[in-house]
Amino acid sequence: MRTENSLKNISIGILSQIVIVILGFVSRKVFIDSLGVEYLGLNGLLTNVITMLALVESGIGTSIVYFLYKPLAEKDKPRIIALIQLYKKAYKVIASIVFVLSMALYPFLEILIKDGDSLSHLTIVYLLFVAKNMTYYLNAHKVVLINADQKGYVIAGYNFIFQIITTVAKIIILLLTQNYVLFLLVELILFIFQTLFNGRIVEKRYSYIKTKQKYYITNTEKEKLIVNIKALFLHNIGTFFVFGTDNILISSLIGIGAVGLYSNYTMIIGQLGALVSPIMGGVGASIGNLIAVETNEKRYSVFKVIDLVNFWIYSFCVIFLFVLLEPFIDWWLGEGLLLDSLTFSVILVNFFLGGLRASILMFKVKGGIFTQDKYIPLFEAAINLGASLILVKYLGLAGIFLGTTISTLFIFFNAPYLVFKYIFGIPVWSYYKKYLLYSGLTLFAMFLTSTICNILITGSGFLDLILKGFICIIVPNIIYISVFYKTSEFKYIKSIIIKRFRKNKINVTKAV
Repeated sequence: MRTENSLKNISIGILSQIVIVILGFVSRKVFIDSLGVEYLGLNGLLTNVITMLALVESGIGTSIVYFLYKPLAEKDKPRIIALIQLYKKAYKVIASIVFVLSMALYPFLEILIKDGDSLSHLTIVYLLFVAKNMTYYLNAHKVVLINADQKGYVIAGYNFIFQIITTVAKIIILLLTQNYVLFLLVELILFIFQTLFNGRIVEKRYSYIKTKQKYYITNTEKEKLIVNIKALFLHNIGTFFVFGTDNILISSLIGIGAVGLYSNYTMIIGQLGALVSPIMGGVGASIGNLIAVETNEKRYSVFKVIDLVNFWIYSFCVIFLFVLLEPFIDWWLGEGLLLDSLTFSVILVNFFLGGLRASILMFKVKGGIFTQDKYIPLFEAAINLGASLILVKYLGLAGIFLGTTISTLFIFFNAPYLVFKYIFGIPVWSYYKKYLLYSGLTLFAMFLTSTICNILITGSGFLDLILKGFICIIVPNIIYISVFYKTSEFKYIKSIIIKRFRKNKINVTKAV
């Protein structure tokens, strides 16, 4: 059942994301042509600011989700209701605090924007961002419940439809009006409808949560929850200052236009990540269930499979980006919108380092390991900000991103050690060795793929990009299949794919 639910989540997520990605590229092209790179930078900056304000929520949602896995597996409705009621109450308080902080931050907004004289209606734009952030809190507790129950695919289809409608509507607004305020207003209105609609879906599926009777968690659960929330608060603050402050630093130290250029890179990387994230995200809730009910040996065997899939995905992605990202930007948006080569290289290194940690961090979070390293993210954040502020003076934009690289490498050993100790109960050295193997394979595959592309393809047209894309698909996969085909993890993955193919074939045959 875990595998089946994961495959449903993955399939729907990937199919919907392909359409969203295509529309996203069209939307970005129209945005830049209609409003310019400065407004693109403003959009990225305010997204970072809102993310910073959302740190008030840090830890509450993740902690309650962790506590939901077991009662959902046991169908313990009173405990489920108690946790959902607590979550709903907490989010009312959080929404109020975030709103007050948003208003308090507004007077300092212009300090964060360097060279932004061409930007207008900043007050209205900021309030629209705040309003969308407030909307999220309306039904957050309901969406959390369906995701924790491994049924996220139920609302994924509806979210897909809303995303298409929203993106198309925003494109039309830009083409007709070139007005950023109307662009954000349409996005807000449709997001409100989407949020309310999803809430109705969850209420129908879990009608028992609508009860007016009050349920309460035990004192023991409450104590554990408070401890986890405090620890996760520190984790999320650290994570934000490592990965979430780039746009703020770039805007205030380099200029709002540089944020716009960087956002084209992050959009492509983000869209690629959105295509592959359903693969990892689709198994997320299943991992929580696995940790709640299975043995250490079973947990580790599943982790090895997920870790191999995770490496394969992110290694392929970073090779794909190295070969194609900048040629694609030139073809898509025109020349003159690229970052320097050092900055580009550091961005790719950070993407790969972060991606390779995804599997181990998933087990860490789903396993409820929050308190054991609660201060580590603060050290990571301090190193990141300190290094970024020093290096930006000597390396410019690349220095900001290099600070992230340094801080990520500094705490590399922490998460694997804790997961192997508390979830698998075995020594961690095998993971470190495999990490080095994965990194070396990626560098080799990247060098070979890039060399072949440069030798065989010299043009820069759309057809040339497609041909390079095929080479990026073929070469790394041949290398990785050759290296891993005899491993138990690869054999398990192959068996799952074959079973899924046979099942789909039988379903098609029956339909015919």
